[in-house]
Amino acid sequence: MLCEANPPRPEVLTDFRVFALLGTWMEQDVVEATVRNAFAQGVEAVYLVDNASTDATVARAVDAGATLAESFRTDVYEERIRNLLSNSVVARISLSCGAPHIWWLWLDGDEFPEGPGGMTVADYLRTLDRRFRLVGSTYYDHFPMEDPAYIPGFHPLDFQPMCRRFVPEGPDDCSQSHWKHPLQRFDRAGPFLSSLMGFRSANLLMGESVTEPVGGIVTHRFAYRQEEFTRRRMELLRAEWARHPYNDVSPDDSTGTTSITRRCETLDAVYARRWDLVDDLGTRARHLGLHLEEWTGPRSSRRWYESHELDRARKSWALGGGDDPAGSRAGSGSPL
Repeated sequence: MLCEANPPRPEVLTDFRVFALLGTWMEQDVVEATVRNAFAQGVEAVYLVDNASTDATVARAVDAGATLAESFRTDVYEERIRNLLSNSVVARISLSCGAPHIWWLWLDGDEFPEGPGGMTVADYLRTLDRRFRLVGSTYYDHFPMEDPAYIPGFHPLDFQPMCRRFVPEGPDDCSQSHWKHPLQRFDRAGPFLSSLMGFRSANLLMGESVTEPVGGIVTHRFAYRQEEFTRRRMELLRAEWARHPYNDVSPDDSTGTTSITRRCETLDAVYARRWDLVDDLGTRARHLGLHLEEWTGPRSSRRWYESHELDRARKSWALGGGDDPAGSRAGSGSPL
């Protein structure tokens, strides 16, 4: 993968669209906010690829404005099939909409991207030279420091400002140590850009090199939401991986010990705020201990709610209105 600085006078694209591809599995507590954040960042449409969630994930995503593009049922959670179907969705929609260029923002259910320096993702893309078809992201993992750890419908950053930059150990063809490259552009007149597993990177089917700009965007990741819901989901996911035919190597961890298992084993430490006992997850060998810092970057993620709505939700939670950790806030001015 090549990396170049955006030129002082870039030859920008004047005609492109911005869509999002969201992959989900049992994300009912956070998916509404994930969808709304994508729209707040300038995305025109959010297309959902769901691994047959049995909770309210799909309903809440659709209520927030997403379009269900694919739903597939497997015996166990299957990342490989999700990746295959996601590439198919991108190709099908890109070809059918008629646009010459489409930037696709690939997302997991707990990921909240934003543009650099206070820009939205869409505004940032308008500054890039047309040579760039791939954009990497700097990832920050956020952790709960107090209760409530999260209230559904809101941006998780308003509850979890403490974070650390996630830089995984191991071979990487990105000189900027980007864990993933979630922005990938479809060009009608060019070769198809095929996303790799977990949208770590992408390949041109013609074998040509892909160039990304220096910098890129920022993605906030919130794996730990309300404790009860998070524990149920993590344990269910770990049970799924235990039955997986490829459980010796997880798609999101090439070391042979899945990150899901390692995450589950230190859940107690996370919710006890014992950061010295939390698995780093970025290292190949198990390593305990995290150094967290408060997010001091610009709060460029546009909110889809007013501050008084957030204050009211916090008060309701404190009075006992937050008993359902996966409950939904309307997110569009409706009563909580």
